[in-house]
Amino acid sequence: MYMPPINIFGQIGQSAFRSLILSAAKSQHIQAIADKRGLEAGADRFVAGETLDDARHVLERLHGEGMRTYVIALGEAVHTRQGAATAAELYEQLIPDVARHGHGTTFSIKLTHLGIELDRDLALQHARRIVSLAAEHSAFVRLDMEHSAVVDETLGIYRALRSDGLDNTGVVLQAYLHRSLDDLIGLLPLEPNVRVVKGAYLEPPGVALQRKAHVDVAYSQLVRTALAHAKFTAVATHDPRAIQAAAAVAQKNESDFEFQMLYGVRYALARQIVAHGHAVRICVPFGKDWFVYFTRRLAERPSNVLFLARNLGRR
Repeated sequence: MYMPPINIFGQIGQSAFRSLILSAAKSQHIQAIADKRGLEAGADRFVAGETLDDARHVLERLHGEGMRTYVIALGEAVHTRQGAATAAELYEQLIPDVARHGHGTTFSIKLTHLGIELDRDLALQHARRIVSLAAEHSAFVRLDMEHSAVVDETLGIYRALRSDGLDNTGVVLQAYLHRSLDDLIGLLPLEPNVRVVKGAYLEPPGVALQRKAHVDVAYSQLVRTALAHAKFTAVATHDPRAIQAAAAVAQKNESDFEFQMLYGVRYALARQIVAHGHAVRICVPFGKDWFVYFTRRLAERPSNVLFLARNLGRR
C-alpha cells in the first residue's frame, strides 16, 4: 500500500514555518552564530561568495553554460548616511569591473541599502548616480522591491529616474501584495521593464496574501498582464507549471521576456529552459551581508532547511 511521504512541517503549516524562519532572521544571536560559521554553514549554496572575485568565478561559469546573469551586492536596511554612501561606492566600483570582464551588464540594487528609510532623496541621489554610471557602460540596473513600507518610495524613485531619461532601469512587483496589479497598471504608460516575483517578506494579511494557492493565482494574473502590456517582463519563478504557462502566454503575445532564477535553486530546470530556446538569467548575489538573504531562501522551502541540517551534520 502506498504511504505518502511524511511532511515534518505539517503540524505548524508552511505559512507558520515561513514566519518562524523570517522572524529568526532578526535575531542578533542567530546572526552571530552564522557569521562565525561563515558561508560554510550552508549559505554557499545560494550565495556566490563574500567578494567580487568569488562572484566573478560564478559569473564566468554561468555564462559558459549559456545563462544570462544579474549581480547584486548583498546588504539592506542601512540607517546612516555613511552606510548608504559606502553601498553606492561599492556599485560604482562593481559596475565598470563586471562590464570590463564581460560577465554580463545587469545589476540589482535594494534602495534600503542606499538609505531610503533614512532619507528618500538621499536614496534617489545614490540611485541616480548608479544608474547613470551603468548607462555609460551600456548596463541595466533594476530597483529591487522590498518590504511593503517602502513600495511607494521605490516606485516613486523609479518614476523619477525614468523622468530623468534613464531608461536603463526597471522595477520589481511582488504578487502577494494586494496592490501589485494596480501598481503594474499604473506603470504601463512608462512602458516598464518589470520583474514579477511572488514575494519573500513577512507581511500582515491586510497587506499581502497569506496562502500559497492565493499567491500562485495572483502571480499568474500579474505575469499575464505584464507579458501582454509591459515593454519587457522578467518572469521570476522556479515553478515548472508557472514557467510553462508563461512561455505559452509570451508566445501568444510575442512578448519580450526572459525567465529569472536564483543562484543555487533548481539549476537543472534552468538548463532545461535554455535547451528549449528560452533565456534564463541567474541572480548572482555576493557580499559579507549574506545572512538575511540566506534566511529568505530557507523560508521559501522546507527542503532548504533539510539541506542546511544535512550540510551542518557533515561538518
